[in-house]
Amino acid sequence: MRDAAAGGGKKVRVTTSPQAYPDTIVIGPEDAPEYLRRMDIDIADVRLAIEAGDIAAGNKTSHHPLTAAGMSRWLDTVGVLRGQLALGKWISTNPRNRPVSDHLELPYGLSTVGATEPTGIADHPSGPRAARRKGIGTAEAVGPTIPWITVQTLRRQAPAVDGAAPPAGNWFLLYHRAPDGVRAEISLPRGFAGGQFTGWVVRVILPEWRPADGAAARKPLDVGGQDVDFEVSEVAS
Repeated sequence: MRDAAAGGGKKVRVTTSPQAYPDTIVIGPEDAPEYLRRMDIDIADVRLAIEAGDIAAGNKTSHHPLTAAGMSRWLDTVGVLRGQLALGKWISTNPRNRPVSDHLELPYGLSTVGATEPTGIADHPSGPRAARRKGIGTAEAVGPTIPWITVQTLRRQAPAVDGAAPPAGNWFLLYHRAPDGVRAEISLPRGFAGGQFTGWVVRVILPEWRPADGAAARKPLDVGGQDVDFEVSEVAS
């Protein structure tokens, strides 16, 4: 672990990850707000979006289609996050119908993807991946509504990770609804292959979001997994 000075003199603790790529930079929850601030992202906006997604998913019942909870979570998380970012210097774009937020002045893009169980676990040996199909029946049923995450370029410039300025590129808000709350991170992928992330340059682990006491007993139907599949592919810009 090492300390990296921020532009305002503050320090952020930077650790390397014991994953397949040992040079993955992991920013812990205690340092996430300061690190994301350098990208002009307010962690309060992210948490507001995560909460909106959880409320939307929780409003779905067993009478809704099987994909309703997972899809509603993604839709509302995306909508609220992009709306909050647009109050600042971010703009909402839709390349190839993919909802993205792009910063007007800084070299960052941000997309949202439901992800697997390792999401938000800093020392997990594999790290997160995009949520996958649960089976051929689900795949055939939801095929027309699967969110395709196409990335025009993996990185907007070579990411010289020095621990100070977050590297330029297309970042992702990854979330996973665990039994007690939502784990999430904002991370920069190392690459893509076969419709999936292959690793991470930087992982910014967010504090776990937990529902208020009154809502804790009502668990959304997508707890522990996703009813929505996310295919990730990279295309030339």
